[in-house]
Amino acid sequence: MASSDCVVAFDNNPDISGVGVRISFYLQTLLLVILVNRSWEDAPSALYTLVATSAGLQIAALVQAKVGKLSLLQALQASNLVWLANFGTFVALASYSRQKAKSNKRARESPHPAKKRGRLLDYHVKYVAMLQTLFSMALTLYMWITAKTFGPEAQCSILIQYVFFVIRAPALGAGRSAAITISFLLAMVYICVTAHELRSSYLKRHQGVQRKNSPAIQSFMASVVSPLPTVALQSPSRVVFNSSTARLALEIPSSSPEPVEPAKRRRSTKRRWSRNLDPMFVGMMIYYGMVLVYFIVSTELLMRFNTRDNDVVKEWGFGQILAVVVVIPSAISVTNALADHGFKRLSKPKRAREPEAEITT
Repeated sequence: MASSDCVVAFDNNPDISGVGVRISFYLQTLLLVILVNRSWEDAPSALYTLVATSAGLQIAALVQAKVGKLSLLQALQASNLVWLANFGTFVALASYSRQKAKSNKRARESPHPAKKRGRLLDYHVKYVAMLQTLFSMALTLYMWITAKTFGPEAQCSILIQYVFFVIRAPALGAGRSAAITISFLLAMVYICVTAHELRSSYLKRHQGVQRKNSPAIQSFMASVVSPLPTVALQSPSRVVFNSSTARLALEIPSSSPEPVEPAKRRRSTKRRWSRNLDPMFVGMMIYYGMVLVYFIVSTELLMRFNTRDNDVVKEWGFGQILAVVVVIPSAISVTNALADHGFKRLSKPKRAREPEAEITT
């Protein structure tokens, strides 16, 4: 069977694998990961945009499949882009949850109910992203399981070469077996992580309500706000306040004064070039950089090894320009976030135990 006889099986659809669509996915995922770590307040809109773009690509693929025009090659191209978006969403949500948890803690400690309510809202973006990821994983498994009969001219799919980074394998041979195994394992890991995340969130909310309504907590709060007993002082005394434990202590000195020891000087610490560099941000960018390179190389080589006409996927039509325009708001947000925060730590490390402050009476 010659590849020239398989016209539909090796055709490209610009709406799925066009140059603008590919560039949009590459940039959106990268910008999203940077934005969430540098400015988590802007993360929901960027997350919704990427999830909507990924869902739109899947809907377009499903519509083409329903009318019998989606080939296995086109489905593989869409799958690579969607999985890139899944990895970007997963990394972004991990950073978003960490930053959001810190903000919620500060909001709970805030005396202003309005601010407290506003900051504690909206975990819906996490649930939407989780559903989108699970849906895409299910479609990927379905595609690989039915690969031998998938799409028009299914008999030509035996000629398709699937690419794992730079390694080629027959799409209906070793490539199919490896892809099914990897997709299934990743799906199981993601389901377990998602279930653990949802269970942890539920337990934290449930324990928070129990602690709030606990009689011991209520009696403790009542004792904290109770007035302090009056103590008659017969001699000079001092009140020692320990800020680390929020404890007041009253000390009455004896008749003989104690010798005062000179204050010890702290040894000056050397300032390192990476002192203000956020290690979490650096590690996250290294990890996602490797993921991004893998999917870019795999997607581009998949098209190069299997495409009959490269001019189709290089044309800049209306859909390609629109896909790139969607990236502009995220790019502006990332530029502003980097201008405000750079690459430094967004939260200061925990300080050492504060010295006791003395109030002499």
